[in-house]
Amino acid sequence: MADYSLLQERTAVPEHRIWGACGLATDRFIDGLALAAALLGVASASILLVFAERELTPYAAAFNRLGFATIIFVVWNIGQSFLYQLGDGTATAPARPLRAASGADVALFFTAGLAFSSSLSIWAWSLTQTSVANSTLLHNMMPIFTTLGAWLFFRQTCSRKFLLGMAVAIAGVTVIGVEDFQVNRGHLGDAAALLAALLSSVNILVVKQLRHHFEAPTIMMCTCGIGSSFLFILLQVLEDQVFPRTSVAWCAVLCLALFPQALGQGLLAYSLKQFSASLVAVSMLTVPVIAAILARFLFAEQLTLLNWAAFGVVLLGIYLAVSDS
Repeated sequence: MADYSLLQERTAVPEHRIWGACGLATDRFIDGLALAAALLGVASASILLVFAERELTPYAAAFNRLGFATIIFVVWNIGQSFLYQLGDGTATAPARPLRAASGADVALFFTAGLAFSSSLSIWAWSLTQTSVANSTLLHNMMPIFTTLGAWLFFRQTCSRKFLLGMAVAIAGVTVIGVEDFQVNRGHLGDAAALLAALLSSVNILVVKQLRHHFEAPTIMMCTCGIGSSFLFILLQVLEDQVFPRTSVAWCAVLCLALFPQALGQGLLAYSLKQFSASLVAVSMLTVPVIAAILARFLFAEQLTLLNWAAFGVVLLGIYLAVSDS
């Protein structure tokens, strides 16, 4: 009996380790849910743009998206600051107050804001110069640029399994639009789509760096404000209509600010502290899959057997990348 008790003592797992492991698993589950919600929010942009661009140019829609998102994040940050000053425990102190930002931090904020807004503008322009399939496929090369940038500038390495998963996911996304892909058309538009992908990668990598010192709402408030200011200047040069005039268009741009930007991009910024930039970029390959499924139910767009097979390939690739991480 004594020997059995001794064996129990030797093989028993300390209680604090059990609870610590449970807490870690719960945190990772919540982080995963946040990333999934972010991807769903980002995917809704293509649906909402259908309604917004019936009245506005792509540049005006992007301006309204970032402009109203700036207001959302300003209100959020003021509310968080107020709750923290009350000291009721419902809000925590920011990692670094915005007033304590260094010159390098300010440069990073401007880089992220200009990169994201430029990516939206250039991709919108590419859609006028080449086919939607070409533009979408080339824009989805973003994970390659992100992984390469993380390796070049931050010395982050990826395993062969992660790279295999990324390649499989990109192949799946390519198959989704391969039926409509057109060769020898709109080379300038194709180059613009690739540039938009590169700028999206720059935004992800810079936000990843900012997340070491600032909370996600603070980063989004600044980058959305900078991006919307840039787009407002662009609209003045182009002499485009700035704001919508009908209730449908107003509803569309407000939803663009709330769901793809505040919810989608905001939670992506949050996720960049929990996951690597490369993993977040690869996960974004689900966006065209989600958008296609939403369009199937909302607009009755037809999906072929090849499309569904491609969706499975994308999910398999992302599973390989995520399981390795």
